[in-house]
Amino acid sequence: MPTAATIAGAMREHYGFDDEACGFFDFFATPVPEIEEQAVAALQAGIDAGRQSGEAFTYGRLFQAYELMFWNTIADSAHR
Repeated sequence: MPTAATIAGAMREHYGFDDEACGFFDFFATPVPEIEEQAVAALQAGIDAGRQSGEAFTYGRLFQAYELMFWNTIADSAHR
């Protein structure tokens, strides 16, 4: 599956897209070294606020499902 950086590069090279048009892919092409700490802090904030863990789990799974749909759509389009 292509990476976000590969897609952004291809959009620029083959289709002439500018930085603004490639911004989404540029954003996700950049690693976030503190991502685990941010995730833990977000979860802890929810726990401290008394939010139900089942609700957080549901939203997390939805986010993953939507992301997977997005990347599968890109991959499926590339194979046509």
